Amino acid sequence: MEKFSSLKPKNEFVEDSKEKVLFSDKNLKIVQFEDWSIIKEKDLVVCIPYLIDTNQIVLRYEYIPTFKYVDGQEYHVTLVGGGIETGETNERALLRELEEEAGIVLREDFKLEDMKPLFMNKGTANKYYPYIISLTERDYHEVMAKGDGSKEENMSKSVKVDVKYINSLNPSDLITDYMLMKMKEYLNL
Repeated sequence: MEKFSSLKPKNEFVEDSKEKVLFSDKNLKIVQFEDWSIIKEKDLVVCIPYLIDTNQIVLRYEYIPTFKYVDGQEYHVTLVGGGIETGETNERALLRELEEEAGIVLREDFKLEDMKPLFMNKGTANKYYPYIISLTERDYHEVMAKGDGSKEENMSKSVKVDVKYINSLNPSDLITDYMLMKMKEYLNL
């Protein structure tokens, strides 16, 4: 057991005492509930900003170690988004991620429209909060996307893609594929 330096005894966690923690590190936790081992991660916000005036969507070209581990590719097409921090609302997390990853700052009175939150699969307890954000030039301004300071985020970038190329995109994960499908429905493509 000493080989696994990330494994910690249960008493080192500041958690609900009813929760049986099997594993925990800075990114995820595995807990036992009934007869299931459940992966717990942060809930996430994801979005596709749609820039109406230029007929473009904003996506990420990201370095993702887990995907590289499986397929060997350095970069993957994903969504703008990230984890909801403790005490943060999903709307506040979305505004933060838009600025960090895409350099998009929405005007103060911009109203976000919620979509139905989704679980990714039966084995994880986190939810995705998806958004399609239609923007005219008066709805936002751009700043330098600074990322969250991580190596992976520094290696990644947001890109603007003309909507006419939406069918040519090769999404790297289910939520990106789902959101591109929803974007096509939204645009009646």
